Amino acid sequence: MAAAALKTPLVSVCIPTYNCARYLGEAIESVLAQSFADYELVVVDNASTDATPELSARYRDPRLRYLRFDTLVGQAANWNRCLDEARGDLVVLLHADDLLRPAYLERAVAALAGHPSAGFVHCAVQHISEDGRLLWRQRLFEADTVLGGDESFRRLLLNGCEVSPAGVMVRRSLYRDAGRFATEVVWAVDWHMWLRLSLLADAAYLAEPLASYREHALSGTSGVLAEARNAPDESWALADVLKRVPEGKAKLRELRRPARQRLAQRTWAWAEACCRQRMTRAARRGLWRAGAMWPPLLLTGRFWGLWLGTLLGYERFARLHAWKKRLWARVGPEPR
Repeated sequence: MAAAALKTPLVSVCIPTYNCARYLGEAIESVLAQSFADYELVVVDNASTDATPELSARYRDPRLRYLRFDTLVGQAANWNRCLDEARGDLVVLLHADDLLRPAYLERAVAALAGHPSAGFVHCAVQHISEDGRLLWRQRLFEADTVLGGDESFRRLLLNGCEVSPAGVMVRRSLYRDAGRFATEVVWAVDWHMWLRLSLLADAAYLAEPLASYREHALSGTSGVLAEARNAPDESWALADVLKRVPEGKAKLRELRRPARQRLAQRTWAWAEACCRQRMTRAARRGLWRAGAMWPPLLLTGRFWGLWLGTLLGYERFARLHAWKKRLWARVGPEPR
């Protein structure tokens, strides 16, 4: 038994968590239900004040380790401790409110074994509600594929973080080469890392939805939306990662301008989402940040229409936008 306990697992599944006892049990159970057995499960608790310690103590599976910070640290610091504690050659960071399908580890391990050039693998993801209902499916490709590192980098830079944090497996050696998660930002920590990994290796993709990403009001995404942190954090990540592009990949730096334009468009979309949810202060902040990143936005009717919507209500903006679409449907294509 002692020899078996000392055996180094192939995979480390690490769950960084903070006050997420409501969902943590489901996340743990989704790992323990895997068809692939050569793994360890490491729960890293960021000084939670809820029932996380008691819930974790209920599990007697020898593959599970529970570790805890005595004082609260940042999200990235918790993720970095996960990397420090992982013993496996392959590492999965599973958020405490997300889930893995039973075949996830088996399929992800096989993908990396079959494609030595791939440094990480991600998959199609089901977005679920607080109570686990299916909301929508996120699928990038219709079939399993391997993207070259430059293509993966280009897509991420222009499209934003299309790699869902649920269901990503990374070679531990690649994490070591890329460096640690950035502590300078709250939003875009994972996007920044996937971009850095893509500068070093190819990316494999599994088209089957093998993980679930939970959307709920207490998630980090919702908090960033309310505070409008996404624009400055993504701007920092974009600038930092472009500095890391090696000389041999200099053409990737030419994506700076279109990447900033896409970032401004995403920031505008976030501002609209804030306005729709009546978070008008965050909406106005996001709008101005979008305009600062891409000044031509300031010359568009939709920019000022949404600004008016933050003052008079999103319904006014929505009605104006619908009227404009009907008008251009009658008189011809809307000018660009």
